[in-house]
Amino acid sequence: MILRDTSLAIPAPDTAMLLAALEEAERQQPDGCMVLLAIRGVSGAVEDFQWAWANPAGARALGHAPEALRGQRLRALMPDSGLGRRLNLLRDVVDAGRPAVDDFQEGSAWLQGTAVPLRDGVLLRLRDITSAVRLEEGVRDTLDWVGNVLESTPDAFFSVDADWRVTYVNHEAAALSGRSQDQLFRQILWQACPELLGTRMERELRQVAAGAGATIFEWRAAPGRWHEVHAWGANGHVSIFGRDITARKRAEAERDVLLSQEQSGRLEAEALVHERTRELMAARERLVQSEKLAMAGQLAAGVGHEINNPLSYVVGNLQFALEQLESLESPASYAHVNALREAMEALREAKEGAERIRTTVRDLQTFARAEEPRLSPVDVHAALEFGLSMAMPHLGHRARVEKRLGEVPTAMAHETRLGQVFLQLLINAAQAIPEGDVGRYEVTLSTWKDDTTVVVEIADNGHGMAPEVLERAFEPFFTTRPMGEGAGLGLSTSLGLVRSMGGELTVTSAPGVGSVFQVRLPTTEAAAPAARPEEGTDVTRRKRVLVVDDEPLLAAVLGRVLGARHEVVVVHSGREALELLARDPDFDRVFCDLMMDGMTGMDVHDALAARAPELLSRFVFMTGGAFSERARAFLQSVPLPRIEKPFELRVLHALVDEAPPRAGSQERPAREPGAV
Repeated sequence: MILRDTSLAIPAPDTAMLLAALEEAERQQPDGCMVLLAIRGVSGAVEDFQWAWANPAGARALGHAPEALRGQRLRALMPDSGLGRRLNLLRDVVDAGRPAVDDFQEGSAWLQGTAVPLRDGVLLRLRDITSAVRLEEGVRDTLDWVGNVLESTPDAFFSVDADWRVTYVNHEAAALSGRSQDQLFRQILWQACPELLGTRMERELRQVAAGAGATIFEWRAAPGRWHEVHAWGANGHVSIFGRDITARKRAEAERDVLLSQEQSGRLEAEALVHERTRELMAARERLVQSEKLAMAGQLAAGVGHEINNPLSYVVGNLQFALEQLESLESPASYAHVNALREAMEALREAKEGAERIRTTVRDLQTFARAEEPRLSPVDVHAALEFGLSMAMPHLGHRARVEKRLGEVPTAMAHETRLGQVFLQLLINAAQAIPEGDVGRYEVTLSTWKDDTTVVVEIADNGHGMAPEVLERAFEPFFTTRPMGEGAGLGLSTSLGLVRSMGGELTVTSAPGVGSVFQVRLPTTEAAAPAARPEEGTDVTRRKRVLVVDDEPLLAAVLGRVLGARHEVVVVHSGREALELLARDPDFDRVFCDLMMDGMTGMDVHDALAARAPELLSRFVFMTGGAFSERARAFLQSVPLPRIEKPFELRVLHALVDEAPPRAGSQERPAREPGAV
């Protein structure tokens, strides 16, 4: 609930009536609410407070029944409790006439109290923030625990940033270098430890920093002392972990001496040692892979959210620049046509690269997301045609496409995600077929109804998969393609999408025969919704649009793109948006970011639901990745449009064109194109 910085004045003759109305309004609220009346002494100063009324949630928060609080004095009922110890704060609210917010502990729970002054008392709201407090304590404890683990481990660990500046070093690594932690921290590694220059350590670390992937090697840190070094890179940083293997190296040396003395048993012993080493390395690799998979889901949502905001204004500006340059492509309007075309080609290539980044980010977010999609009747043929049209640049020079589409009902699915699945399967088929022999290879698209399911089959006669590859086909991050040509998320993401729609994805394959993918989805007799109008649909009138986003560059590109057709107003916080809508609610469409610092889009929704719910039908929420529990629950429960960053311009224009009419709206005089 959003509280205004004003005082409420309750006329004495209407107090009982207003309390009754407040009790009725707040009875079912999950947050506590109560009215405390000031009790003044002979001098006129506030000495205590008396409960005039409390809703059930507020009474429970204080450990009492509502009827037990009415008429009780604060100091008498709970002199030593959290609320009782805030008597002075409540007194200041009454005397100063200004609201106050305070956190305090009541029993085992933490409460946030918001006190608003009345005529001679306070309206107190209580919100349970126990989970937030415990989460903060948990994060702090976890960071302390990680630090303690790194400092208590007998192994050396340090990390450097993209400029080779040491960002962390534990005491073991510092001791190994012969320097203190303070002497190394924030220093450039090669300057702080010049003895590493020209060594294998430098070569291996520079290869990791250049993107060669993780590496493991043995390093003799000092005469007679060996370490097994693991180095890996992430986001421009390199982390180095060193385990002392001196004892193992000595044992290996002793073993070699014994083997040389016992020539007859050397081969058998060496084979046994190699087998045990291979088993240990395989077990360690499985453990490392398991850890990576466990972390992937947690990292994907946060990484996707951080990338999507800048990617949104990169994609938006590229699309806007292309539209502007296309209007100048005529020789009559621009003298240097060749230079213009080269610039447009460069922009198109940059846009294609940004789109590839967007696809990878959405795959990662889909892999991390746990919420179920909102399902509706979908024409599987339309989704299949969409996937085919997007995949034809990959398929057209490799194989013929044959369609065997039967009469099938609609399926309960998510249209966009289903099209993404078909696109991935078609691209997968294209990658299994060599280029240049279209007459030999074929991709067959078939559909039919099987009892209560719709079956979509995509078959190819390409290379096919060996049994060991087929077994891992849907495993996340598994790929047979060269490094840099695929993240190994396509089929695993498609499987997750199909299962989230209540369906199943299966594959059969054999080397030299080809592969057959089948998508099965539950049927429905309902009709598929009408398609959204394409870009270019005539706009009947210039509309007013409000953009709410705390990312200035993203808000700017939205204003630039939409401002060509409509009047656009941009604000950078939820609080600014509420203040503006209170003064001027006359907007046709409001694009509001979901995850903003301070007041989020969810807080804006809650505030308007309480004071101006008629405005909510004009809202479209923008998200770069709803990875908090509250955000996921909000998107599942609130039936308002939402778009994911980075978005397409035609979708933005369509959402504005389809905005519901405002009561009493009239044609507004057109402003200059691009006005914001």
